Amino acid sequence: MRIFLLGLTGMFVLLPALLILFAPGRAIGVRVVWAVAAVLAPLVTFGLTHMIPMLSNNAAEATQWERFAGLLLSGSGFFLPWVLFALFVHFKPR
Repeated sequence: MRIFLLGLTGMFVLLPALLILFAPGRAIGVRVVWAVAAVLAPLVTFGLTHMIPMLSNNAAEATQWERFAGLLLSGSGFFLPWVLFALFVHFKPR
């Protein structure tokens, strides 16, 4: 079951990055930058969440909304690549 969940999580990140990377109509440099941003988005949000003790539930004085914000940031990192893909498709080159 862990392998399945890890593969599913990887697909949440890799699929939009590959779709961005192989999209026609844009320069390769622009596509690479957007694809790297899509791959790094979950790592950045997860890393930031766990660097701040209030958000990662490692502080006893953390309030409930801080813990909830940490959960939202950790989970939203896996949807950010899809948001970046939608923005990439939406913004046409001039």
